[in-house]
Amino acid sequence: MLILAAAVFTSAGFMEFPAGVEIGAMSAVAVDPKSGEAYVLHRGPKPLLAFGKDGKFRAGWGEGMFKVPHGLRVDRTGSIWTTDNGNHLIRKFDREGKLVQTIEQGFKSPDDLVFAKDGSIYVADAGNGRIVHIGADGKLIRAWGKKGKGEGEFALAHSMAIGRDGRIYVGDRGNQRVQVFSPEGKFLAAWTGFGNPYGVMVLGGELLVSEGEKHVIVHLNLADGSVVRQWGGPESLQLPHLMSVDGKGRLYVAEVNGKRVQIFRRK
Repeated sequence: MLILAAAVFTSAGFMEFPAGVEIGAMSAVAVDPKSGEAYVLHRGPKPLLAFGKDGKFRAGWGEGMFKVPHGLRVDRTGSIWTTDNGNHLIRKFDREGKLVQTIEQGFKSPDDLVFAKDGSIYVADAGNGRIVHIGADGKLIRAWGKKGKGEGEFALAHSMAIGRDGRIYVGDRGNQRVQVFSPEGKFLAAWTGFGNPYGVMVLGGELLVSEGEKHVIVHLNLADGSVVRQWGGPESLQLPHLMSVDGKGRLYVAEVNGKRVQIFRRK
């Protein structure tokens, strides 16, 4: 059993949601490191919320569009991308909420996505048990994986992260592991021993994993997947899900059961 080590983060409170906006299960948060603006994706009537760099609510949109809001990312141009697990597609919005692009590509319950340096996109296509690599125009580049427990197979390709070297990290929820791939989809490693990954994020030389069943954040060494530390617990985290970090190094954690986004700063 893992023992809680001293955390490198301490809570700095929560994002403030506007009065009058009904908040549902909290799925994802994404911070634009350039502008400092933050976006939240939740399962309420107005699922996509935008906040200024001062943390104040700016706008909300997406009414009637989503069936199961799940993944959320901001690309290098400041555009907002979402995955809709129920409608089996991904969408691109501009920062004012205008729908710019919709991509289907045969997805089945896509859960998350990340961007490569060249602007192409990797999608965790959970229902099909695969990773789909597409161009920014939505055209297929490659895909790999299937349902299963073997190397390059997934119980649920639930979350994704990408390193500076282009390596892809997939939270294989259900198989209780993180799988590591080259940018071309070659299997490199499978890391276990920390529980069930809900969210994954590269931060410096570590991979942060949100373990939604134990309600903790686990730090893995990017070199070999060994556990560096873990912190949190049900008294402080309520089903941590997808995460983000801002330009100041603060960690934002979407908590499904808490219907909130908690902000952590380094000690």
